[in-house]
Amino acid sequence: MLESQFVSNLIQSMSFWQVLCGALAVAFIYLYFLGRSQKRRIRAFMERRTATIISQKEQIEEQKALLEYEHEKSDELLRDIFPDKIVKVLKNKGKIEPEYYAEASVLFADFVAFSKVTPFLTANELVDTLNVYFKKFDSVITENKMILIKTIGDSYFAVGGVPKKNKKNPIYTVLSGLQMQHEVSKINQNTEFNWQIRVGITTGEIAAGVLDTKRPMFDVWGSSVNVASRLQEAGLPGKVNISETTYRLIYPFFDCEERGEIKTKNVGNISMYFVKRIKPELSADADGCIPNNLFWKYVNNLRNSKPDYISLFKDIKQKLREELPAGIYYHNEKHVLNVMTAAEFLGFGEEIFNEDILILKTAALLHDIGFLTQYNNNEEIGAKYAQAILPKYNFSPEQIELIASLIIATEPNREPKTLLEEIMKDSDLDYLGRSDFREISHKLMNEYIENHVVKTPLEFHEAQVKFLKTHKFYTDTAKSSRVDKKKKNIELAVELFNSQA
Repeated sequence: MLESQFVSNLIQSMSFWQVLCGALAVAFIYLYFLGRSQKRRIRAFMERRTATIISQKEQIEEQKALLEYEHEKSDELLRDIFPDKIVKVLKNKGKIEPEYYAEASVLFADFVAFSKVTPFLTANELVDTLNVYFKKFDSVITENKMILIKTIGDSYFAVGGVPKKNKKNPIYTVLSGLQMQHEVSKINQNTEFNWQIRVGITTGEIAAGVLDTKRPMFDVWGSSVNVASRLQEAGLPGKVNISETTYRLIYPFFDCEERGEIKTKNVGNISMYFVKRIKPELSADADGCIPNNLFWKYVNNLRNSKPDYISLFKDIKQKLREELPAGIYYHNEKHVLNVMTAAEFLGFGEEIFNEDILILKTAALLHDIGFLTQYNNNEEIGAKYAQAILPKYNFSPEQIELIASLIIATEPNREPKTLLEEIMKDSDLDYLGRSDFREISHKLMNEYIENHVVKTPLEFHEAQVKFLKTHKFYTDTAKSSRVDKKKKNIELAVELFNSQA
């Protein structure tokens, strides 16, 4: 009671402003302590919230890491079962539907006499050694846009043009075959074993898809698989053996050797060819395994070529072989092949990397076909023959006229007017600057005598010396590669003449 009275008296004794200032001071003190309390509560709330967020983030990151780990395990499992390209399709689409491929290339490689080697190796040595070769093969086919289907013991089975369709797949597959053989040779230089492989390749129809079994796998089916396997069996160690279907799609770019037929199940007899190497002018290495930039330029230029050169080549070769009259010792099939080779060599040398090369080779193939009818002045006959038969082999009217004009250009006294005519002219007389000049000179002499062009060897050698001294090559490539040897052949021709005089 006394305290209340004291406060009342104190307030009454204070002025209004003093009371107001006191109230404000009390309010500020209250607000100050209230603000500090609020800040502590807000700070505590934020700390709790931050801790919660950090915990949630850590949980998310753990879950993400676990998902990534499971994803990697899944990818690893897919890669163990399927080729990489198939894995990509599966990941993007979720499945692979069975698909038909009108033109894919199948490759089989198999080690020669493998069973004779295995008794001398432990299981680990055998697997480790096979892995060395197979890993190189994997790198080769991957570089060449192919996929591995499977390995079966010492056999290696791969396909080009699957799953992504690619019109160049026969070329890539043949490159793979050559490069696999090259890799085997390189590995053998550093091992005690001289392992060798046979390679078989064909191009044709296949079906491809994933087998829905307990152990799913991507596989291909069709007669082309059996044919490629038979080609491998019919091959030789260190060789790439291809079918004619593949040969027709790759022959402009590779040196090949025809080697007869083989009987295959459900397909019948098929022609086979050994692929020796990439053509020298189109190769980036001495062994003919690596294509250069000109190789791909030539490939791209010939992509849509339609004429059936292979069938024409076979038919004309057979015609020359069977129908040339007696007494033709030089202007025969061998001469035609030499002129075709020279036309290609000179064409590449003159930087022609398009269909004109095949036009030149076709003109070379047909340029002496007139000898079937008459010996002298046969160029016009050959040109007319070309105009008559080439439509059957899908040559266009423009191509046929160009081929006919190139055949006419080989007339002895005609001067060439275009680069192609210059190449044709130089190709026809390429032997004048080659090392086989003596052999050809002898055959030509016997042919001239039998066909009454000259009467005696002396007359032939005299005419040959005169011709050589007045002859000239037209293209820069022929001048740089044939003139020096031609000078020596002139000296040889003079010696031959003197020996008859």
